[in-house]
Amino acid sequence: MSLPDTINFASENYAGVHPDLLNALINSNNGHARSYGNDDYTAEAINLIREVFDADAEVFFTFNGTGANNFGLASITSRYHSIFCTDVAHLFVDESTAPETFVGCRIFPVASASGKIIPDALVNAIKRAGDIHHPQPRVVSLTQPTEYGTVYAIDELKAIKAICESNQLLLHVDGARYFNAAAFLGTSLKEMTTDVGIDVLTLGGTKAGMMFGEAVVFFHKDGTGGYRYNLKRSMQLASKNRFIATQFTTMLKNDLWKDLASYTNKLASEFAIRIASVKGVELVHPVQTNAVFLKMSPSVHEKMQQHALFYYWNELKQEVRLVFSFDNTLQDIELFIDTLSKYLNEE
Repeated sequence: MSLPDTINFASENYAGVHPDLLNALINSNNGHARSYGNDDYTAEAINLIREVFDADAEVFFTFNGTGANNFGLASITSRYHSIFCTDVAHLFVDESTAPETFVGCRIFPVASASGKIIPDALVNAIKRAGDIHHPQPRVVSLTQPTEYGTVYAIDELKAIKAICESNQLLLHVDGARYFNAAAFLGTSLKEMTTDVGIDVLTLGGTKAGMMFGEAVVFFHKDGTGGYRYNLKRSMQLASKNRFIATQFTTMLKNDLWKDLASYTNKLASEFAIRIASVKGVELVHPVQTNAVFLKMSPSVHEKMQQHALFYYWNELKQEVRLVFSFDNTLQDIELFIDTLSKYLNEE
């Protein structure tokens, strides 16, 4: 158990559950409901997601992000296909061998800049379509926002979609912090998704303040109805699905997602403004959502660990990552920067 005065900037996964979402769980814990997603709570959530995205999409719920990505990608690929993502994508770096095991495709990492895929590098990576000796290009997977908290603008998304269309590829988006990206752009979820032409979206819930759960939204129609069978095969079919679904309903109703994402984005922005005047550390990527990346010496990082939870993202570059959750405050930021300044002055 962490000390009471320890600040958490390590991950939203360290945070608790937002009170509104916890109440949703409590309110849905009333009597019996049909299992495996055949309940009224799941039907309500699916209808609301379709309404928000203004699309006749197929919607499924999963336990976690890795499961969501693997289920989504496995449903639109065959084992002879290839998937293109950035060289820093969660899919490539932090999902162990799950994609190879459960999806079975070749993953090609593509060069990136501050987490964003470089379009020319993507074009150059897509090759040998029709060659029996080579994996066949099938999907481009983007992370929105990126691993560095940066956001693809609508025009950037459309440009990548155009590359996909010219090469007969599908576009998948890993949206573990998707709400933060939409809040930064000031767009609706529809404008950032349906209007762009995204084929499959992993819509994050856990990092947004839920106890657990992600949604996988298929805008691409396969015509066979096979996605639901693949959900079971992926071991992501929840027997008590209502407890995932009801959280998404609460998140999307009355734009709770926007309130939470705007708040955490604002905390990161405020942190960036205040840290800019502190000598001895420097921002290394644009701050656009709820993540901040700093260059910090190992000695200072070690001293700060007794006061705050955060870790090195890239030890070779001495880059640390700080992520802001719904339960962080401006007081957390002030205390962190005051303590950090003290240690920097001792260097």
